[in-house]
Amino acid sequence: MSEAFVKQTSEAARKANSRIVLALDPVFNPYEIKLHEKRSKERLNVRTGVQDLLAELNGLITGVKIGLPAIFGLGLDHIEEIIKSSRESYFFICDSKMADIGHINRLVAKQLFEVGFDALIVHAAIGNKEAIDQVVKLANEKKKGVLGLCAMSHPGAAEHLNKYLDELLDIATSAEVDGFVLPATYLELITRAKKTQSSKLVFTPGVGTQGAPFGSALKAGADFEIIGRSIAQAPSPKEKAKEILEVMRK
Repeated sequence: MSEAFVKQTSEAARKANSRIVLALDPVFNPYEIKLHEKRSKERLNVRTGVQDLLAELNGLITGVKIGLPAIFGLGLDHIEEIIKSSRESYFFICDSKMADIGHINRLVAKQLFEVGFDALIVHAAIGNKEAIDQVVKLANEKKKGVLGLCAMSHPGAAEHLNKYLDELLDIATSAEVDGFVLPATYLELITRAKKTQSSKLVFTPGVGTQGAPFGSALKAGADFEIIGRSIAQAPSPKEKAKEILEVMRK
């Protein structure tokens, strides 16, 4: 567990008086563009748009979660520039959803941490020994964070993954992660996790477009709500973020 990441998230939340983490998944596929020169230009345009969005939301959100669509579409060099340009305003989580053996996980994590990510997400289902433990060890060395994914927000997660919440929480806890990723669409799972692991951070996707009301996960015990399309695709992301904060603070 990295006390540095826990402290960083707490300070960011205090500074902005916000518990919103923006899920950043720009909808574009550069590989549909066959000319490399035009593809590079499109990447730069998207990166500039992302940087403008983060500048607009300054003081309204605390952190940014960047997923695989953005990483594959933009490439790590552009992701690095996005992080650098907003380093003073936000913490950055890589939604890598790691699910490999420890050796591979560590190789990937090293690159992500060097790019500037403050924390990354790993599937608790892969287990601790020679899997999550290798990522946590590296994170501790670099004063970064690790979040264990113990349940998911889509309906299909109830078919298998979410049935094993308690076991996955135990695995993630034994690996000494900084916190859990739990779905706002299944509020009872958040409450269960906080009853047994109250000291762990809880980040909750599924708010807004996927159906969970704004502020509902916080009331269930979560520390941060992860919100993507509801803000990023709004006509005015800034005004939408303000509106959501008003709901959360009631």
